[in-house]
Amino acid sequence: IQRLFCLMTTTLIFILSLSIVFAMIIGIVRFRNIDPAYYPFIYNVTTVFIVEIVVRVFTVTGQPDAYIILINCFALIDCWLFTWLFHNWGLFNRNRKAYLAIMTGFVVAWIVLTIFVKGITKSNYYFRVLYSFALIFFSVSTFNKMIVQERGNIFKNARFWICIGIIIFYTFFTMICVTSISWQSVSRVFRRNLQSVNVFTNLLVNILYAIAMLWIPRNKRFTSLLK
Repeated sequence: IQRLFCLMTTTLIFILSLSIVFAMIIGIVRFRNIDPAYYPFIYNVTTVFIVEIVVRVFTVTGQPDAYIILINCFALIDCWLFTWLFHNWGLFNRNRKAYLAIMTGFVVAWIVLTIFVKGITKSNYYFRVLYSFALIFFSVSTFNKMIVQERGNIFKNARFWICIGIIIFYTFFTMICVTSISWQSVSRVFRRNLQSVNVFTNLLVNILYAIAMLWIPRNKRFTSLLK
């Protein structure tokens, strides 16, 4: 894996990261006809696509501070959009107060860890680990409820593919963040191998998200008009 990663140019890695465009295009094409509960997911993949391009611009033009600020801000946006999505799915029993309380907790944690503890121009790995664990927990909880409650073909359920993608991506993402925090106790070879795996994990998850976009149910109002 390490040899393959070494052969890959930064341009090729960037191109692979743009594979999220397939999910974005499908989401935009289907946007008007799908269940509004899934809108945060479409907003998320669209935001990821834009951030990937802007990050590339900052990297090529040599603007490390702007790059880190963008990534730190995106972490909060990413957390908010996925939490909103889970709220729409009824994970918090559709309790708006519970949802707002959870998001308030995330915002406070982001402000404290990003602004006061690390500084906005320093990579905030602590918050990334925090919200990654939360999203994994939300996904597992949703997955368990789905298995118990859903009686249809689970492979035709968009929530299934989204939850699987979140679990895979944020598990590896958490490992990368943890190794970045304690980099002195982790070998350089291990970090490189982990980064190599993450490139292909990201590609796999982007494909899963594209599949999920295909299975997002239609808006009930739109469906009723067709009958």
